[in-house]
Amino acid sequence: MRSSREPIIIVALAAVFAAPAACGTQEPGGGASPPPPSSSIVPSTVPSVVPSPTGSPPSVAVPVPTTGGGTAEVSSRITYQWHWPNDADRPASVTHQYAVPPVPQLIRIGAGDHPRDPGERPYNRMTFTFTRAVPSYTVQFVDRLVADGSGAPISLRGNGVLQVTFRTAQAHTADGTRSSIRSRPSANLGMSRMVDYAAAGDYEGVVTYGIGIAWPVAHSNPQIAVRVYEVVRNDSQDGRQYVVAVDVDAR
Repeated sequence: MRSSREPIIIVALAAVFAAPAACGTQEPGGGASPPPPSSSIVPSTVPSVVPSPTGSPPSVAVPVPTTGGGTAEVSSRITYQWHWPNDADRPASVTHQYAVPPVPQLIRIGAGDHPRDPGERPYNRMTFTFTRAVPSYTVQFVDRLVADGSGAPISLRGNGVLQVTFRTAQAHTADGTRSSIRSRPSANLGMSRMVDYAAAGDYEGVVTYGIGIAWPVAHSNPQIAVRVYEVVRNDSQDGRQYVVAVDVDAR
């Protein structure tokens, strides 16, 4: 999907988060299915959500306006500014602490192209919306995507794979009988950098996705920059929601 051009980046951010995506219970991608989900997570004694990013320092939380449709954005911040995420001195890894159970559930995946936002480089975005809290996560390029547990390879279109791993989270219901994801885009993203994606695991509190990335020059080895946003919003039906937005430089 393509978001409309907005006058400020916060409004553009809100527009992408509010866009609907295709529904289903089967994960996209043609690779091997991950092992059956497990919700064996050791409870934490931390009483509240305390963000502690290990990447670049985040920006100060900024209140943003209501987006309509019963959803009000509460705050947003950058937790990882534009950079190559595989830099050992500046990895795209953010840690959060919060009391469990329950653990955050993934309920929505979104994707959008941002070719001409004012004051921004062109970028593609994928969003992951959770209940309860923002889980800890790591974003990095990997040689290939493999299924958690089995190690079976998962095929993705594109020249490279950007892997997004969430820890102390799940993508299934509490009873383990079905997916908790209510909406998501089709696997064929068809954007300039993000061309495909697939689930690689929902196992023992770890949720993994791979995004197929097209290189700007075929057969090259580029250090493509990414950026990560976190957004907190209130939804009239689902209550407080926590969004992790992964942006990929599309120049």
